[in-house]
Amino acid sequence: MILAEALAHLDAQLALLAQQWGRFSEAELLHRAGPGRWSKKETLGHLIDSAANNHARFVLVQLTPPPLRLQAYDQDAWVRLAAYQHSPPDELLMLWTAYNNFIIRLLSQIPESALATECFTSNNNPVTLNWLIDDYVLHLEHHVRQIVHEHGQT
Repeated sequence: MILAEALAHLDAQLALLAQQWGRFSEAELLHRAGPGRWSKKETLGHLIDSAANNHARFVLVQLTPPPLRLQAYDQDAWVRLAAYQHSPPDELLMLWTAYNNFIIRLLSQIPESALATECFTSNNNPVTLNWLIDDYVLHLEHHVRQIVHEHGQT
């Protein structure tokens, strides 16, 4: 997807979750649908962790001489260590929203020529900065759908 489209998708997801988050009770936000699955709070926390990791990737791809090798992160450990299950719901939403508004501003400043910059995933697959942005947006949309329509899960 083109960058403007990705930014519009991000903005739409921020609006959607802002509209829907307050309709969930604390019990619904804390509910885990089964072993190894995240609650809605933990899923939103995972999206905060994703924002932090992808923020670094979006910057490093532009600053690091090739070949940049991206590092994976242990998503379950990040969620566990941050204890999102015990965080105030409004705080989680505000942090996630603010971080993604920052990412929207960051991405909107990327020169068109930088979008083709190549890096390598932790599996050694070559990808471009544009691919990383698209992947971030699709990942975020997937988890927002889970929060809004399903029980949280990994």
